[in-house]
Amino acid sequence: MKSGEIRDKYLKFFADRGHRIIPAAPLVLENDPTTLFTSSG
Repeated sequence: MKSGEIRDKYLKFFADRGHRIIPAAPLVLENDPTTLFTSSG
């Protein structure tokens, strides 16, 4: 089983139980050096 299949099965498990699947988002925005500085303090 490939990693994409595992991810799909994992997400389907929770979706089948009424959870909402939301798209992935980066933790740190690209080209925004202030994000890390603000978050690290």
